[in-house]
Amino acid sequence: MNRSRLFYGGIVFALIFLALAVYYAIPGIYHPFTLSPPMESHSTHVVAFLALSAISVIVALVNRRRAVK
Repeated sequence: MNRSRLFYGGIVFALIFLALAVYYAIPGIYHPFTLSPPMESHSTHVVAFLALSAISVIVALVNRRRAVK
């Protein structure tokens, strides 16, 4: 796979996962895919999406363009 595609894909997924982490952190909004009451804040989902966001950033950083000397 092309390195630039992995770089931009990592950035896009990091932003999506970050938005989902913020979404699940806000109480009073219906949160699907939860086992506890859907209107509460879900810290486990927040931590999971933040971890996925961090992994996506690492993937993007590893695959960034290198400076040519």
